Amino acid sequence: MRQAVAQLQSGKLKRAESLLDRVLKNYPTHPDALHYQGVVMYQQGRYEESIRHLSAAISAAPDYAEAHNSLCIVLLEQHNYGDAISHAARALEIRPEFAGAHANLGNAQQEQGALDLAVASYRSALALDPMHREAAYRMASVHLALNDPEQALAACSACLRIDPHCQHALAYKALALQLLGRHGEARQLYEYDRMIHRTEIKPPPRHDNLFQFNQALEEAIREHPSLVWEPFNRVTHGGAVTGDLLLQPTQLIKSFEQALRAAIDAYRDSLIEEPGHPLLGRIPRNYRLTLIASILKSGGRHPPHIHESAWLSGVYYVHVPGAVKGEDPAHAGWLEFGRPDCPLVDGFAPEVTARRPRAGLALFFPSYYFHGTIPFEASEERIGIAFDAYPEG
Repeated sequence: MRQAVAQLQSGKLKRAESLLDRVLKNYPTHPDALHYQGVVMYQQGRYEESIRHLSAAISAAPDYAEAHNSLCIVLLEQHNYGDAISHAARALEIRPEFAGAHANLGNAQQEQGALDLAVASYRSALALDPMHREAAYRMASVHLALNDPEQALAACSACLRIDPHCQHALAYKALALQLLGRHGEARQLYEYDRMIHRTEIKPPPRHDNLFQFNQALEEAIREHPSLVWEPFNRVTHGGAVTGDLLLQPTQLIKSFEQALRAAIDAYRDSLIEEPGHPLLGRIPRNYRLTLIASILKSGGRHPPHIHESAWLSGVYYVHVPGAVKGEDPAHAGWLEFGRPDCPLVDGFAPEVTARRPRAGLALFFPSYYFHGTIPFEASEERIGIAFDAYPEG
């Protein structure tokens, strides 16, 4: 069990799963083994298996608050907010001081539109754990939905005291400033023309041309063992998504990583440091990459989202349908920036922009930029590889 938990905490999910299988083979109703296996399954996107293990852990130990809370998290991913609330509430009956369960209860309440209840839950979480980053930035999003930009801005400031690099707090801060009419300050964060970078990725030498390289990438993505169609999460609707391609990279993926790193390094080296700026004030010499591929069918989309804890994010376009055109006023299939992941007061239109995708093109942008795809209608599929650069050292 100790080895399995250590592997889980270090992100070695397959090794953790194998060790937990060994425990469960001999102790099939071991509550901790069932709970941690449920967490492992969740982190791999295997939600039904996760629910099965977490439910078994609760059956074996009905007063296991952590298992109830973990099950709440998985149910949130499946948009089953009623049951999520039930399990968060049960966790709090068992452990009233469980800050994480208060925060997750707030998340479920917010999704159901019970905004005042969500505020109370986030306050409870922060009273118990003043360093609870998610409760702090989710509090900001609720105040935005309640048309209280002053309180939203205060919540962002509190969150940024917890973590000066919290990407959600930076994004919600820009929205609060827009609502307050402080557009100059907001644009210091959302400088679209300056901070969204376009670059061409050069195909590795062993590939004859960009078209042949992208064909090989498309085949690798379609055949990747982690590819899941219609996943139960908030990142892809109407399509498929892989796990991190760099966990077990093929030679082709390694070649793509090298080409992408060369482009990122060139961009990073061109930047001029600006102390205090959320992107330019923390330019890293070393960074860890993740690569997540996606396939969108006609009508599919990536809803607005942020890549928390990353410094720079982006997407490389492997294949773009011919129906995604530059002269389309609706910008169908384009990547849109600035539209948030939370509802806003009627009549308020956030400042947004969009960029047209093209096969062979990569877009780089700060990780605190809300971004999502505008749905498109086409017979072809839209294929891309999203990346995040996480500072190291």
